[in-house]
Amino acid sequence: MWSERLELPGYDIHGVLGQGGFATVYRASQLAVGREVALKVDSRTLASPRDRQRFLREVTAAGQLSGHPHVVSVYDAGVLADHRPYMVLELCPGGSLGDRLRHSGPLSVEEACDVGVAMSGAVAAAHTAGVLHRDIKPGNIMINRYGAVALTDFGLAAMPRPGQELSVTREALTPAYAPPEAFHLAEPTPAGDVYSLAATVYALLHGRPPHFPEDGSQLSIAELIVRHAGPYPGLPGVPADLNEILGHALAADPAHRLSDAGVLREALAAVRTGTVHHGGFARTPSAAPTVPAHRDAAPPHHSSPRHTSQAPVPTTVAPGPPVRPDGTDPAGAVTRPDERKPNRKRYRLIAVLAAVSVSVSVSFTVITYQNRSSGSDDGAGTDTPAASSSQGTGVKAGLGGVSTSTRDCPAAAVDGVGGRCVTTPECWSGITDISGSVTVSRADCQVKHVWETFAIAPLPKDGMTNNARDLIKHPDVRSLCSQDVLLGSRSAEGRDVTVPWKADILPPSAQEWADGLRVFRCVGAASTEDGWITGSRFGAAD
Repeated sequence: MWSERLELPGYDIHGVLGQGGFATVYRASQLAVGREVALKVDSRTLASPRDRQRFLREVTAAGQLSGHPHVVSVYDAGVLADHRPYMVLELCPGGSLGDRLRHSGPLSVEEACDVGVAMSGAVAAAHTAGVLHRDIKPGNIMINRYGAVALTDFGLAAMPRPGQELSVTREALTPAYAPPEAFHLAEPTPAGDVYSLAATVYALLHGRPPHFPEDGSQLSIAELIVRHAGPYPGLPGVPADLNEILGHALAADPAHRLSDAGVLREALAAVRTGTVHHGGFARTPSAAPTVPAHRDAAPPHHSSPRHTSQAPVPTTVAPGPPVRPDGTDPAGAVTRPDERKPNRKRYRLIAVLAAVSVSVSVSFTVITYQNRSSGSDDGAGTDTPAASSSQGTGVKAGLGGVSTSTRDCPAAAVDGVGGRCVTTPECWSGITDISGSVTVSRADCQVKHVWETFAIAPLPKDGMTNNARDLIKHPDVRSLCSQDVLLGSRSAEGRDVTVPWKADILPPSAQEWADGLRVFRCVGAASTEDGWITGSRFGAAD
């Protein structure tokens, strides 16, 4: 039993899962949806603006990636009466890979590559979203209830913005997995996360991180700096291809390092499938992430139904037959290095494609965002003549930068609100609400998500706010985002979902508010066993 009696409305707290220097994690039940969760309570109070900024940064970073299958989901967050912040997280009963290393020893090559592929996908999504994790290590990779690995603890996350200097300190780093440049207080970059990710894969294979003594003795910072500057200590008994990949990802100089997590993911996947070809690794420039493009695109490792040629990514760390050092695969086939046809263009091509895909997704997001903030009717929340006429005819019109319609739309029948239905489905991951300030990420409707838009409307003229807890009190908002409108807005596929539905609201984000966008959304979620659903269940006729 725990020493303090912690109470939080809406939760039954059962006991302590773990305790560290900065936080205690409790096992709890979220009563509203009947699921077990992890409740992380910070031991530090939000006594200063810096403390509040740190907590908001962690919640925002983790919340943007909630819904990614290899990131621990954030369900809720807030501040206790004694000013300590808390987060409600997905429960991962399998513990961490750090725990597994201590109790069971190193993983097989196949297992370590599976973890590397999954984590590289999560890190690539984070970088695309403008988030640097900065503390990747086995202890921050959890095993969830389905046996899948998931990245957690965004307490050191950085979210670089143009013209913004990041605070850089050593005290919170995990020295064994930190990139060499971190000891010199260099500005964080995506290449630093790639180094930590590769060091993690190395530790999973060898039982300890690179450059550390075999006896596990502690080293001073000065000794660590000297060791980190040395050459890559290749691992015995693993495929040469894997040593080559890790050597490039663990280069001491970031300028010579494999700096793109997406490229690392492809390389590790090729090791696992035995399709690596030698010829060098191309690097992509290490640049600070900018626009959070993943909100408008599927996570990097998911294929849409129209593009199904990509093999599914291994998601678990369940034991599997190891790849033998002599090159024999689990099925008994042998692939010798002299039988491989060299292809010197492979990784250069992968790097170029990765860079192009990021550029395209960033451009797409910028265009989408500009469209959202254009148009006086969308931004001001008032009806133009064109919008008024479309209300009567059901002709498609833009609201909030999305295509909408009133035809066969229950939202349009709510008097005086100006509600419409979206004609292109909009799906979202979990909603994080901190005192009414909402963080949510766009999700691909064809993969797992939590919420979907069922109505959209201008903000009420006497309710111009982007605070969700204030907005939901307005009678117009409550009438539009009601259970009746939600149930009436379901498509045929939605009516086939027999579990209960719940409604919520999405106010304009802080950035949308600053840009003059004055619309809100009504979103619905099905109360499934794990909180997720796949496919669209709403949408007006177009």
